[in-house]
Amino acid sequence: FALTRDGDDWKIPTTASAWRQLTKFLWPEVRKWSRRIKWDVVGREPLDERYELQTISLKLTTGEAFAVASDNHEFIEGAHADHIMYIFDEAKAIPDATFDAAEGAFSGMGEVFALAISTPGAPMGRFYDIHKRKPGYEDWWVRHVTVDESIQAERISSSWVEQRKKQWGENSSIYRNRVIGEFAADDEEGVIPLSWVEAAN
Repeated sequence: FALTRDGDDWKIPTTASAWRQLTKFLWPEVRKWSRRIKWDVVGREPLDERYELQTISLKLTTGEAFAVASDNHEFIEGAHADHIMYIFDEAKAIPDATFDAAEGAFSGMGEVFALAISTPGAPMGRFYDIHKRKPGYEDWWVRHVTVDESIQAERISSSWVEQRKKQWGENSSIYRNRVIGEFAADDEEGVIPLSWVEAAN
């Protein structure tokens, strides 16, 4: 997003469920993957890690990507630019108020995107509402990455999947959340699992 819009006015606010998610996971991943870019195809030199790609920000000529805490939604308000992309990492645990605060940027006439990524959790919250396409969220495009796609991409192994199936049980909510990628919060004490009720709806 940054490389294709530099020269214009752009911003990329990034937020997550916790500050450590930004500093220890998201931004180190950005740095790692930036080293794998085929810069000759992009048509520029690799990002300078002293002046452009810093610890938790990317500063180019006309814009910046930066980390913002999600626990204080007022801090995420006020992003104004011709081109904006919000990134919500571990979106299942980001408070609804943070999503609402970012929503103000979508009212402008410029180009604005949001990317909300996470493993699913309990069937509640904004990330769940987006995936269930509840009223008001029809303008979000939803993509579920399957366990088979993850194995094929070599991001997880089939042996790990089989071991977690044995460990947690194929119908457990933790297996369905972390392996299958479904929203689940079945109560072991319950008579009818929540997933059955949702399927019936």
